[in-house]
Amino acid sequence: MADSPTLMPDAAIVCRCNNVTKGRIRACWEAGARDVAGVAASTRATTGCGTCRDAVEGIVGWLCEQEGISA
Repeated sequence: MADSPTLMPDAAIVCRCNNVTKGRIRACWEAGARDVAGVAASTRATTGCGTCRDAVEGIVGWLCEQEGISA
């Protein structure tokens, strides 16, 4: 996985347990999921083994930062 969400392609799998891509996380964020709990509710990312939690937090934080929103 890329070190930064900006370098990760949208097709990159972030959550292997539930087959969730960065693009799907971005789509959930754009639909209003502004935190990990919201993304998890929409995609089930972080609800399997949990090893993707840091990556999901990083992507959500990056998206919020891009829009000037506090995560």
